[in-house]
Amino acid sequence: MRAPNVAIVSNALTPYRLHYHRRLVREVPGIAWHSLFTHDVSNAPWSVDAEAEIRPVRFGVGERADDQSKLSHAGHEFRKGGRIIRWMLENHVQAVVLLGYNDAGRVRILRWCRSHGIPCFLFGDSNIKGDRANGLKGWLKRRLLSYLLRRVNGALACGSLGRAYFRRYGVPDERIFYTPYEPDYAMIASVTSQEVADAYRRRHLPADRDYVVYCGRLAQVKRVDLLIEAFVAIAELRPEWDLLLVGDGPLRPDLEARLPELLRSRVHWASFVDDQREVTRLQRGGRVLVLPSDDEPWGVVVNEAVAAGLAVVATDVVGAGAELVHDRVNGRLFAPGDCSALVVALLEVTYLETLMHYRAASPGVLARWRREADPVAGLLAALASAGITPTV
Repeated sequence: MRAPNVAIVSNALTPYRLHYHRRLVREVPGIAWHSLFTHDVSNAPWSVDAEAEIRPVRFGVGERADDQSKLSHAGHEFRKGGRIIRWMLENHVQAVVLLGYNDAGRVRILRWCRSHGIPCFLFGDSNIKGDRANGLKGWLKRRLLSYLLRRVNGALACGSLGRAYFRRYGVPDERIFYTPYEPDYAMIASVTSQEVADAYRRRHLPADRDYVVYCGRLAQVKRVDLLIEAFVAIAELRPEWDLLLVGDGPLRPDLEARLPELLRSRVHWASFVDDQREVTRLQRGGRVLVLPSDDEPWGVVVNEAVAAGLAVVATDVVGAGAELVHDRVNGRLFAPGDCSALVVALLEVTYLETLMHYRAASPGVLARWRREADPVAGLLAALASAGITPTV
């Protein structure tokens, strides 16, 4: 028997997507996986090579994923969807995994799958706490998304907040499958203490300091300004702690200006780091990760931090936080925008006895989540529900 052909249609390649596609190819050789990319550049300047192993096919060379949902690009995306459909016909694709629904090309692919009896599963990292559209925009979203979700075989959610999101738009529980984003856990575990020490030395980060770490874009939605404000508030009470910011973005000058002169030496800017192993080294050298976002559909950096044995402080809208940050077990959750609550959380997690307890709990929290929601198992269950199974 020939292995069934399954196409995974995503926008731009990122490190965590490469890891997931590698897992599928290596762990499930009984399916011929094909990685179709509609765009070339994600919202971060990753330089990730699309390895031959994952059978990459690129339909948007040089194009930015940020542009895909713009009305001015609708015609272009629609035509690109037609090219992808022709490719799938020529290559006898028997099932489609469609990441996202926010451009005309994806809608065209979804409708084609429906009309031709090709099983199609829609992945989305949206979560119910970020679903705030109201008025006309909310009405249009409800109509469109409900229409689309009635035409797919199942929804692929990152976690419980994602499940609640799809349920809101009419998808029954039996057609929702967990396929969360995840980092390369084996790589994280393989980073040595010597590598961590060398990384900190290269960046002139004092080895005798404790670090609160932020890792992500310096964009308004991430609320790094709130983290800086909270750190300034606790700095005198926690003189042995510094703040390490890993990432870059347009807000950096404004964020730097917020720092009092006396604290500038205690806040370190690592800029954007393209090497995932180096990101892990910087995380492993810290003790606490903070993700203070106003909106965060998933937040794979939480997976990374828990895998690295850190305590985590995150807002309660972070999708990964709902699964991997158990309040007062391995970290703290707080309401978006609540600086006072963030100050309290930071004071708590930087207290030595509490910190040791939280960090020790993180591996168990991660192990339970991985047993419950392995993305490879979730996708195989989804495909099996439509009669697509690996050859032996």
